[in-house]
Amino acid sequence: MSFLNIILLSAVVGVVGTGAGGLIVSLRGNPSRKLLSLFLGYSGGVMVSLVAFDLMPEAIELGGTVLPLAFMVVGAVTIMIFDMLLPHSHHFSCDEESSRFARTAYVVAMGIAMHDLPEGLAVGAGLASGSSLGFRVAALMFLHNMPEGMAVAGPLACIGRKRSNIILISALTGLPSVVGAAIGALFGTLSPEVLSASLAFAAGAMLFVTFDEVIPDAEELSEGGHSGTLGAVAGVMTSIVLSQLLH
Repeated sequence: MSFLNIILLSAVVGVVGTGAGGLIVSLRGNPSRKLLSLFLGYSGGVMVSLVAFDLMPEAIELGGTVLPLAFMVVGAVTIMIFDMLLPHSHHFSCDEESSRFARTAYVVAMGIAMHDLPEGLAVGAGLASGSSLGFRVAALMFLHNMPEGMAVAGPLACIGRKRSNIILISALTGLPSVVGAAIGALFGTLSPEVLSASLAFAAGAMLFVTFDEVIPDAEELSEGGHSGTLGAVAGVMTSIVLSQLLH
C-alpha cells in the first residue's frame, strides 16, 4: 500500500472513527454512565486482543522474541511518562460538578488525542508490513475509536456545545492517529527489525493506555455492575472474529 493510501486510511480510522462517536452523542444525547462503561469496556477488550493476537505475534515473527518484548516495555514506559507529564482527565458523564467546568471537556479531549498517537503507529506499521495485519488493525482501531469519540462528546454535550462543535472536536481528537500512522509507515518500511520494533512499541503503548485508563474507567462508570466487563468480553470476541475473517 502506498504512503498516501496509508495516510488516507488512517484518517478514516482516527478522524472518522472518533467523529462518528461524536455524531452518535450529538444525535442521541449524552450516553448513560453504564452505557459508556459498556462501550469503553468493549474498546478495552478490542485493544487487549489486538496486542495479544495480532501486533505481538507479527512483531515476534519479524524480529524474534527479545527485540519485540524490549520495545513493548519501551512503548509502555514512554506513554507512562507522557501520562504523568501532560495533564488530562479520565472519561466521565454528565453530573453537577462536571457541567460547571467547560475546561474539563477539552482536557478529556486532549488526553484521548494523546493516546491516539500510538494507535496510529500500529495502523501505519501494520499496513507497511504488506500483510493482512494492517487491515485487521485498522478495522479494530475504528471500532475502538467510536467509544473514544463518545467519551469526548459526552462532556461537550453536558456543557451545551452545538452539534457541529461536538462532532468537530470529537473528530479532531483523532488527528494524532494520522501522525502516528505516518511515523509507523516510514519506520515500517526500513527493515523487518524496525517494523518489529514499531509494532511492539505500539503494542506496549496501547496496553498501558488500556490497563491504566480504559478498563479502570469502564469499571468505575459501571457503578458496581458488570457492564464494563461484559463490554470487554464482547470486544475480545469481536477482535477474534475479525482476525479470522481478515486473515
